[in-house]
Amino acid sequence: MLSVRNTSDVQRHEIVAFDASKVCKLLSVEGIEQIVVKDSYDQQLPRQFTHDGKLLVEVSVRPHGEARFVVETGVPKAFRRYVDSYLSHWRADDVAWENDLCIYRAYGPLLQRSGEKAFGFDVWVKSTEELDARRRYQLHREACEERDQLRRKGQKVAANAAYNSKSYHIDHGRGLDCYKVGPSLGCGAPAVMIGDSIVMPWAYKEYKVLDNGPLRVTFELEYPKVIIDGQEVVEHRVITLDKGSRFNRILVWYDGFNRPMTAVSGVVVHTDNTADLIFNKNYIAYCDPTDSPERHNFQIYVATIYPEGIDTTRLIRDAGHKKNGIVGNAVGIKNGIKSGELWTYWFGASWCRMGTANQAEWLQQIQTFIDNQKAPLQTDVIEI
Repeated sequence: MLSVRNTSDVQRHEIVAFDASKVCKLLSVEGIEQIVVKDSYDQQLPRQFTHDGKLLVEVSVRPHGEARFVVETGVPKAFRRYVDSYLSHWRADDVAWENDLCIYRAYGPLLQRSGEKAFGFDVWVKSTEELDARRRYQLHREACEERDQLRRKGQKVAANAAYNSKSYHIDHGRGLDCYKVGPSLGCGAPAVMIGDSIVMPWAYKEYKVLDNGPLRVTFELEYPKVIIDGQEVVEHRVITLDKGSRFNRILVWYDGFNRPMTAVSGVVVHTDNTADLIFNKNYIAYCDPTDSPERHNFQIYVATIYPEGIDTTRLIRDAGHKKNGIVGNAVGIKNGIKSGELWTYWFGASWCRMGTANQAEWLQQIQTFIDNQKAPLQTDVIEI
């Protein structure tokens, strides 16, 4: 039997983890392939076994309530996947990952070799709960090829129409890419800071998928060795995104520090409107205007979250990239980070067509997430 207790005053609905070794011991099985989870109506539920020995289940639990689930051996049903991670060699080694609410992107080594300076995490907003990143890449590739063929024939109007009909920069009813990263942290990327200067990370070197659905995606990015303040430093990131979550968990550590350093994470700021940017002891929230505010007429809500707090938050202005539309980067600052020390925080994005109507609702979603992190659902594997 699997037990989930909710000690909070509010309804909870999220992905929870059980110790998979306890489940196997309870069922007297060595492998996980024939383990199924059922609800109170004897219906199988989607479940996932992770690289770090967890059994994941999606649960709902009423305030101060308990939910119980049967775990037994059987033939698992095939369930749809709600998360995905994808490497696009065609699009300059992009790593895209998504859940049912949003798509994110990290830039790859081919883009770095091209000289384009795009450092942080990108956001592609969604208005569908279906997985969509692979589809968007395929259609965008077709759009580029059709455009280029028509251009070579001198058919400029037809070329533009062909591109616009499939490009992921235009919303065709499922969302689009209209978030501008450039030489910035984008949405949630980490970096080392020297004085008042952010040492921007560039492209990852190695990409490894650890989990890929149906309920959780986890992958690791390792970055090339760089010289930072006389030290040979290698950055590591492990990113996790669950079904139904607006926020990614990111675990960061640096190898090669010979003394404590300062690290930051945050979001790019494109406006001087102080009402757009909120600093809190536990988060930074920003209303991004998109890459074309007049045409899109909506904002993208982004945030970095520090449930246990952060040393300092501030806006670091970037006059050197004003021509790129960048005012600066709003960052949470972690002082005294040592070589190999693990740093965990969260980041995410949303918009008005995926359940976040306005800034006030975004701030409430952030606070609810923080409250839930401080009162996690309690899980147990019990024998009855």
